[in-house]
Amino acid sequence: MPTPLRHFKDEIQDLLDNRLDASARAKVERHLETCDECRREFEALQWTKQVTAKRFAPVEAPAELREKILRALRSDERGGDARIVRPRFRMPKLAPALACAALVLIAIGLVVVFTAKPNAPPEVAARDFREYRAQKLALELKTDDGKKMETFFATHGVSFNTRVFDLGMMNYRLIGGRVQRVDRAPRALFVYQGPADQILVCQMYAGSVMDLPRGAAERENNGIKFYLYEKGGLTMVFWQEGTVVCVLTSDIGAEQVVQLAFAKAMKI
Repeated sequence: MPTPLRHFKDEIQDLLDNRLDASARAKVERHLETCDECRREFEALQWTKQVTAKRFAPVEAPAELREKILRALRSDERGGDARIVRPRFRMPKLAPALACAALVLIAIGLVVVFTAKPNAPPEVAARDFREYRAQKLALELKTDDGKKMETFFATHGVSFNTRVFDLGMMNYRLIGGRVQRVDRAPRALFVYQGPADQILVCQMYAGSVMDLPRGAAERENNGIKFYLYEKGGLTMVFWQEGTVVCVLTSDIGAEQVVQLAFAKAMKI
């Protein structure tokens, strides 16, 4: 009987973590070239690692905030006014460095909460998708003709050229669109429907992916960088085409949204 094909498991994680010597690394890489199952597992783990690295990237606290925390800790160690730094409930004793780190993390978390921008691109894309799903966002033109949709945008205040995708080969058909405005700036919004009533919303607007908030997972395909956000069961994939930012949003599987973006993105 032929020897069953051995799949790599722990070695794939070791490869991603750069824990293999040159010989073992070459062996695993050769295996990935011929084994679809292991290659899929490698790509999934790699994507997860990228998401985690982006989502939990270190953030430096403002110098003034760090100085205030250090002054409070030094005051506590010298027996200063306990009312300033000690909570009313008892906490376990922490080493000064650990206590400082904990306070910095808490402070940073508060800064993020209070400075979140409601009109940040991922927030807008998610909000528009949900409002369309809830029938609170009406289509101004219902059509399955991409050229008609592009003409509609050109004659209704969208100053940049739009490119309405043909997703017929992926079993998604155009059902219409509207001109959406964010901070008075127009953007083209058009909607596709899948064979099982899946919804895919595409938006295009003048801007730059450099203005996207931190925390995106990055993917690259055919020389184009894609920026992924996941929020409340939605996946948003952004990319740049010339002076226009494109984004696909859906509640289908994250990888399906990514592959749809890969299929239709154009390098300009």
